[in-house]
Parts: sequence; structure tokens; C-alpha cells
Amino acid sequence: MNNMYITLKSIKRNLGLFNLEFEDLIIGGIFILIFTILFLLKIYTLSIVVISLGVLSLVPMDFSKCNRMYKLFILFAKYLFKNKKYYYFK
Repeated sequence: MNNMYITLKSIKRNLGLFNLEFEDLIIGGIFILIFTILFLLKIYTLSIVVISLGVLSLVPMDFSKCNRMYKLFILFAKYLFKNKKYYYFK
């Protein structure tokens, strides 16, 4: 008896449009929600900054189509806020 196997390139779900993943839609939705709330509260400048950061974070990076800028932001924040030990030798 022959078994058939289906192989996948990735376990992440790709929505087909600009290589969007489900995570990208969630993050974009969060930025849109924050923008809408700030805009309705008439805090226009902060709402424009928030939507600009949202658009910037969803820009794909050149070396890989599936990597987005928000993943780079997360890695940078982890690096900044991780526990660092400094040693001084004399």
C-alpha cells in the first residue's frame, strides 16, 4: 500500500496578497483601532504618528519577503531591554 504525503513550504498561513500572514493582519488591525480611537478623540497629530508607524511596521524588508519591519522592531526591543551583565577587569 502506497502512502501519500502532502508537504508544505511553511506552516504559516500566507494570504497571497503581498505575502501577508495572519499576524500581519492582527498587527495592522491594532494600529487601525488605535488610530481610529485617537482620531475620534481629536488627537490628530498622535493619530497620524500611530498610523505612520503601523504602515512602516508592515513594510517588507528586502532580504526576505515574509519578514516585516515589526519583527525587526521586536528584536531590537528585546536587545535593548534584556538583562546585561557588565564585567570590569583591571
